[in-house]
Formats: sequence, structure tokens, C-alpha cells
Amino acid sequence: MTNIPADGARCRRCPLAPGSPCAGVEVPRLCQLVDPEHPDHDPSYLAALPIPPDQPTGDDDPPRRPLAETLRLLRAMKACPHRDERTDCGCAGSASCSQGRGGGGVVRIVDCFECLDPRASADARPQRERRPP
Repeated sequence: MTNIPADGARCRRCPLAPGSPCAGVEVPRLCQLVDPEHPDHDPSYLAALPIPPDQPTGDDDPPRRPLAETLRLLRAMKACPHRDERTDCGCAGSASCSQGRGGGGVVRIVDCFECLDPRASADARPQRERRPP
């Protein structure tokens, strides 16, 4: 039966090569599902164990905006005279911008936030190129 260490180490029956990253360290249930002696064994979960090397770890993510700031920006976005809500395509929240923000004729919420609060978004992401309407 699977012996899952409590210290974040890999289980003793890990089928992956030593030194390779294993998702079972973060999700011990995966270790049980790939263990042939466990009653819930399902070999299809073997594909879920390897962690791709290009998978982001979350350490590089920019800090999140406080909830109050996000709600303020959402209210400002809804009141923006340059934002034209588009419901003809069936996409919830889809809009166009008369100032040329976004791409392909569609402006995303992040585009609106960058326009409404460029000071805060300048630290998080590079400015996007403006496209004519």
C-alpha cells in the first residue's frame, strides 16, 4: 500500500525517475491512484504525475489587486464611455473600445483595467500597443 510521507517527500513507490518532479508530492491522492496495491488503483493517472518543466510555479505571478480596488475598476469599466458592450456574439463580458484598446475588435477586462489604472498595471505587465479602431 502507498506510504505517503508527511514531510512533502515523494512516496517510496513513486514510478517516476529519481530527481524528476512529481505532482504526487502536492497531491498525495495521485500516489494512491497509481499504486497497483491500492484498491482505487487506476493506471490512467500515471500521465498526471510528471510535472512539465515549463509549467509555472506561481512564484512569478504579479501580486493580486485588493478586492476593493478590483471592484472600483469594474465599476469604472462599466461606466466608461469608450466601452461598448457587445452581446451579439454570445460571449459574456465581450465589448469593443472606441479608443482602440484590445485586439481583433474585442476588448478584455484586463485591457480596460490597464487603461483605467495604467500606473498599477505598468509594474505588472508591459504596455500593449494601441491599435486604431
